[in-house]
Amino acid sequence: MDNNTSSQGGNWLTRFEENSEFDRFSIISVGFLLIGIVGGITVGIFSREHLWQIGVIAGCTMLSLSMMLAVAPMKYIVRTTILALAVDVLFMLMNL
Repeated sequence: MDNNTSSQGGNWLTRFEENSEFDRFSIISVGFLLIGIVGGITVGIFSREHLWQIGVIAGCTMLSLSMMLAVAPMKYIVRTTILALAVDVLFMLMNL
């Protein structure tokens, strides 16, 4: 019987989280890069006039970065990074 049956089922996020422990530090590095660049562009270009948007962006970004620095389980790191990027993209689209 194959021990790897749990990674064959489920959605892509669950499979990614199960296999991401091996590449923990590369995923964290890419997360730092993406969060920094996308968050900076969102605040610098799109959300300058709205203080509440800057607060929400900063809160989601700090949550994601705190999870990465605390070396939390990859499940939490991946989900908070996706949340922060989704908030950034949402505010970019709102302020076009």
